[in-house]
Amino acid sequence: MMRNTGAGNRHAHWHGHRSLRGAAAVGLLALGLSAIPGLPVAQEQAVPVETQRLTPAATGADTYFGTVSASKMSGLSYQARGCIVAVSEDAERARKARSGQVLVKLDDQRTRLALKTAEARILDLAATVEERQLALAAARADDRRRNEELDFVAEEFERNSTMLGRGLINETTMDAVERRFMDAKFAAERAKEAIANAEAAVKRAEIALEIGKLERQTAEINLADTSLTAPFDGILVGFDENVGDCVQEGELAGQIYVPDQKAVDVFFLISRLSAPEPARVAVGAAVVVTRVNGEMCDGTITRIDTEADLENQFVEATVDVDPTCAPDLFLNEAVEVQVTQDRVEGTYTVPNSAILGENTVFLVDEATQRLVAVEAEVVSRGTREAVVRLPGADGRLLVTSGQSSMADGLPVSTQEPG
Repeated sequence: MMRNTGAGNRHAHWHGHRSLRGAAAVGLLALGLSAIPGLPVAQEQAVPVETQRLTPAATGADTYFGTVSASKMSGLSYQARGCIVAVSEDAERARKARSGQVLVKLDDQRTRLALKTAEARILDLAATVEERQLALAAARADDRRRNEELDFVAEEFERNSTMLGRGLINETTMDAVERRFMDAKFAAERAKEAIANAEAAVKRAEIALEIGKLERQTAEINLADTSLTAPFDGILVGFDENVGDCVQEGELAGQIYVPDQKAVDVFFLISRLSAPEPARVAVGAAVVVTRVNGEMCDGTITRIDTEADLENQFVEATVDVDPTCAPDLFLNEAVEVQVTQDRVEGTYTVPNSAILGENTVFLVDEATQRLVAVEAEVVSRGTREAVVRLPGADGRLLVTSGQSSMADGLPVSTQEPG
């Protein structure tokens, strides 16, 4: 009995000693002291967290409905009044036109007669110019003869003046010479006046000829206006003219547009247009236009109106369609317009639970398996997810569980969603 009691006391004493050693070690660790050699050290407990691998995020994709329209629609109007005598069969049948093709021909008898009259008038005016030029040449030739005669009479007058001074001739002879000199001088002056008059007549004739040419151009334009031509290669809209119909100047015959230049008229939400970057939809943004048969075309926003609809707060915009697939679209066709944003470096979509407070998120240092607290720029926040900007965080692990007890440097065990 005594031996068994002694053994039991020793066993109890040994267990009590081991408990005291463990308590002492825990107390040293709690005080920040080094553990006593030979004593076991408690390990830091890693907190399990859920994470996601950060990849550049698209900021969103919205679908709107729009209708197809022509980007370059031009009117076909008559430039003259008259009655239709011919209509292009090709244009009526195929509803297509080539640049310069005559679509409608009006009665042009009067305009052709006016053009021939203007051409004949030009011939008459040209002949008048030639006559005036011949008269000018004759006046100049007469002026040369008058000057030569004046020079001869002037020399004779000088000789007779000398002879009169020497008494070789009498006064009567000198008077006759002087009258011839004065007549020659007056004749030379009249010749110069004739030249000036002839030059003025030539100028008037040339001006009249220029007026005649302008009148001919007017007649040519009037004749050309009797033909309605296509300004460029395109598709005709509302073209339904008949032979015998009489039209007025300025009357609309139809419209024409370029088939590979089409656009979609669409209405965007103000919230998408006024969102912060990069979620904002702006001019130059790429979109995808989808037809009812599933065909897709690329497009670009080229215009955003400055006025919103009062009731539903939509803003009208224009999307230019890629020219390669635009010819297949029908005018007024209903299509879907999907607005997406390209992935932006340093911008990510994260659950709202990953953001603590205003803008604090935790990344995991995979080398040490510890948390790193960083401040993110919140671009936009939705009901479940938010778009944040974290420069240089591509490929990093982000904690998505968001427990409020997290702290910088806390050891964790990560688990990415499967």
